[in-house]
This record gives sequence, structure tokens and C-alpha cells, in this order.
Amino acid sequence: MRRLSRIVAFGYIALCLIVFGASLLIGPLGYAPFPLVPAPARVPVVLTIWYGSEKKEWMEAASQRFLASAPAVNGRPIQIQLQGMGSREIADRLVQRDWRDQPPPTVVSPASALWLDAVNAPIVRSGADAPRPLVLSPLVVVSWEQRAQALWPQPPADFWNSLQAALANQQGWPALGGNASWGPVKFGHTSPLTSNSGTQALMLMAYSFAKKSSGLSVADVNNPALAAWLDPIERSVLSFSDSTGALMDDVVRAGPAKYDFAVVYENLALQNMEAARQRQGQALRIFYPPATMLSDHPYAVVDGSWVQADQRAAAAQFRDFLVGATAQALARQYGFRPVDPNVSIAASDADNPFTKYAANGVQASIARQVEPPAPEVLNALLQLWENRLKH
Repeated sequence: MRRLSRIVAFGYIALCLIVFGASLLIGPLGYAPFPLVPAPARVPVVLTIWYGSEKKEWMEAASQRFLASAPAVNGRPIQIQLQGMGSREIADRLVQRDWRDQPPPTVVSPASALWLDAVNAPIVRSGADAPRPLVLSPLVVVSWEQRAQALWPQPPADFWNSLQAALANQQGWPALGGNASWGPVKFGHTSPLTSNSGTQALMLMAYSFAKKSSGLSVADVNNPALAAWLDPIERSVLSFSDSTGALMDDVVRAGPAKYDFAVVYENLALQNMEAARQRQGQALRIFYPPATMLSDHPYAVVDGSWVQADQRAAAAQFRDFLVGATAQALARQYGFRPVDPNVSIAASDADNPFTKYAANGVQASIARQVEPPAPEVLNALLQLWENRLKH
């Protein structure tokens, strides 16, 4: 009996070795609920996304939620690599194919489609993968509550001329109803050469000086009176950041010692309301110029030979998630205006900053927008500003 048991045991072991060897040579033999050789891992589909840095918090939070559902394309798991930078830098580097020893982008999402059009960026422009706006955010001016009350107890009708006059006043705050210890009136905006918000600020000021909201021309820009009008505004800026997110961080950190007023995106102002109050002991006030510009944050698939079919399919999956109700409600939480009409900024949710900070000047509706100027007008504006730096 014992001998028979040994024969059966050795036979079973021999059979297992034969099956194991065969599976190594020709693969699994029939149904195998517990495969002896694990299946090889599928190579992931990697999405490299260059995005405007003002979307950092939302993009990171949204991508984490997307990846938590284990998305895949043809059985290949999706991975996302996010890289934030200035909007003009995104467009310029894409056109120049400046990858800096890093993977080239699959998707780009600057703050505004203006830059993709201005440099004729290589993106898919038609069909299902054509650029789509993700969220909206108008340009606003933020001010510390004490400064706002001193200069503008009520929002001025002639917004930019009022601000320009304050910045040009040689007497500073003492002549404007403010405290003598506040010194001169200090302004902040990003560099128009690298940042979308800086470019938009320059456009709004040029439109205001020309008394237009559309049809800004090269002749308007080259008017010597515009350069003279802009000069005290630009001289009041202590430093020009390359990123709107970095500017907003500096406004909160440095406070009214460095900034009395600053041009930022509405979403950044809303995101930083509580941090500003805690850091500086006073609230921020939001002002909307009579005519502003909306940043549409396009999601654009790159039209490059390096973008594979599975990457385009993965990019479409992530885009559809970003414009869906879950991600749009998350965007609202970070101060963006959703493109999904079913996600309202008037919602009474506790985490909705549009209602939470209504007393700080938040406007539900944006009355008027200026027309984006033609590329040659944009180039003339940037040249005007760059020439100022040389003098």
C-alpha cells in the first residue's frame, strides 16, 4: 500500500513538471484557473499633458479621480503625466518641438485658445478630437479690502482710467484717501511675453484706451499716446511673473507691502480667499472690468507623428471625463466656471466659492467681453510692451 502511494505521488509530481515545462514552451494547456506562469503586464498608454499652471490643483485632483477608475485602452492601462507652464511657453515650445529631453506632449491645454491660433500650433483642429473648452475663467483685478475701500468704495465706471490715474499720482496713497504709510500705489500683472493673463491685461488696457471692445487695430496700438498712458501703469509693477499662479501666490505671501492691486484669473482669486485672509489679516476684493476676457482652457490633442492611436483614444477618454459632471463640479470647487450648463455656479453647495465669497465682489454674470485681436495686432501689442523694457 505504501509503495502504491509513493508511485502515485511521484507520478503526480512528474505530471506537474511535464505540464509546467510545456506551458513554458507553448503556453497554457487548456483552462487554468491558477496559471503557473503569470500573464505579462500590458504596456501602459502614457498621456503627457502640458497645461496652463493656473489649472494645477484642478488638473491634479481630476486626474487622480480619473485614474482611480482604472481606465484602459485595448487592455492597456492609462497613465497621465502632467506638466504645468505658462500658456505662451506651451505654444512656443510645441511649435519649436522643444521637448528638453522629456517626452513630447500628447495634449496641450493653455489658458486660452488665443495662443494656439496665434502661433498656428500643430494640433488636431477638426473631427472628434478638435479642441474643446474645459472650463471658463474671466480676468479680474484683486485688491486688499482696505485699499479697495479707500480708492473705490463703489466700483468705478471708468475702471482702467481710474486705476491709471491712481498709479500715475506722484503723491501716492495720501492723495487718494489712504494711509501715508501705504506709500505709492502698487500694481501687479504677469509678463505679457510669457503669460496669458499678462497678455490679456495688456489687451484690456489697450481696448479701454481706444474706447473699443472690438476691432482693435495696429494703428490703435502704435498710437504714441497709448504708450505714454501705459507707462505709469507698468512702472508701478515691481516685478513681472511668468505665471499667473506664481503671481497669485506672491500676492498672498507679500500682501499690500508689494501689491495693492493685481490682475489675475477669477479662479485663482477664489482659491486664495481664505489663505489671503489668514496670511494678511484682511480680505481680498474682486473687481470685474466693464469689459473683460474669458479664458476657455482648450483641451487640444497634438497633431504629431509621435502621438499613437491608443494615446488619442486615451486622450479622448480623459477629455470626456474632464467635461463630465463630476469633474465640472470639482472645477467649480476650484473657482472655475463650468462649461457643463447643468453645473451651476449658483448652487448652494458649501464648497461653492461663487456663493461663499459673494460679499467679496463675485459676479455671477459677465456682462461684456472684448474681441480677441487679430494675430498682427497681438504681435504689435507685445512689441510695444517689449520696446518699453528696452528703454
